[in-house]
Amino acid sequence: MIETDKKAVLLWLSGIGLSSIHPLAEVKTLMQQGFTAELTSVPITGHQSHYYQVMTGRLPECFGFFDTLVQHEYHVEEKLGGRDRPPETLTTLLTSAGWNVSYHEIVPANLESSIHTWTQTASSPSCLLIKCTYAEPLIGDITTDLAQAIRLARSAVGEHGLFALFSEAQPILVKQFVNLNNFLASLGIIDRNGPNHSIDWSNTLAYYMGHGQLHINLLGRDPQGIVKRQQEYDELCNILIEMLPQKLRDPHTDQPVIASVSRKEEFYSGDYLFCAPDLVVTFHPGYIPSPRSTYLDFDETTFLIPPTGATAINGAHPDSINGFFVAAAPAFKRGVRFTASLSLTALAPTLLHALQVKHGMMESSPRPECFDQQYLLAHPLPTTTQTQELSGEEEELIINRLRDLGYI
Repeated sequence: MIETDKKAVLLWLSGIGLSSIHPLAEVKTLMQQGFTAELTSVPITGHQSHYYQVMTGRLPECFGFFDTLVQHEYHVEEKLGGRDRPPETLTTLLTSAGWNVSYHEIVPANLESSIHTWTQTASSPSCLLIKCTYAEPLIGDITTDLAQAIRLARSAVGEHGLFALFSEAQPILVKQFVNLNNFLASLGIIDRNGPNHSIDWSNTLAYYMGHGQLHINLLGRDPQGIVKRQQEYDELCNILIEMLPQKLRDPHTDQPVIASVSRKEEFYSGDYLFCAPDLVVTFHPGYIPSPRSTYLDFDETTFLIPPTGATAINGAHPDSINGFFVAAAPAFKRGVRFTASLSLTALAPTLLHALQVKHGMMESSPRPECFDQQYLLAHPLPTTTQTQELSGEEEELIINRLRDLGYI
């Protein structure tokens, strides 16, 4: 990228798939001139988790975030942050490197005007990152406005700048909502013999909440826990892992509803593993946890027919809601559509490397498959990871974690 012409426009088109915008001539041209790939997330799927993966290049578990819906004793509340401060974001890293960064979350109708305003004031190096949330299908003026915004943005960055379109996920049609707590109660895993048919925690072994969280009612950790640690805990986990995918079936088709039940260690690691859900439930595509179940509540039945046309992202199977990344810049390959996929956490470091900015401590490295070979020769990918001593604040965090676990 020429030093005197460092400009980038990143359009985050949240909530739509590439197929929705592929008919646009501007998108077809962009794909012919740039690099295209699918973007995949990890369980547990949800808007806030996706946001952190895109903006920080790290899995949210790194700062103690697993789901927006968290347990507070035996109640559920929404908590958008984690237990630690989130790491630096794509925008803060660019700013630290001397870029003038503008980040906006706007409605689609304001997209073109926002880009136009930026073009009047942007000086090099400048980056505009706009997040717009769309609803499918795209119709009428929305499609026209998007096409004009793409033309304006590409003109603004020029042939030496970077232009990218991406979406973290696209919603899928809901086949059925599923309340796993109803099913657990039918098996006797949850006892509903409390007052007003509420949960009797003294006889409840496990419960579901959030967008994929299955918790064991563990003695010594949960307020009214009854499951003993080690052997009893492991046996119950093994039973749920084996039984739920087999037993919970669509009453209309007899097809299994749950793709997998996995121990938390299969997805998560690090200092905050102790506050992760004991088991992670992944539903088959089209099956979504019911709103009541996410708040540790019950419905009239285990399965609920959704309203016509209902869509969802939160709690969906990760492979069913893939996003996309299309970018053109001197750094990227031209006219290449990647046959595999990129993780959401690879997006930030890949963009930063294309802009010649260090990506810092991120979960993924810049993906070499995206880059032109001549660019990689001139700008090799980083190969080493820096190690740092613990600061006083980090030492205090570790002590607090040990205290949470009951060790001190």
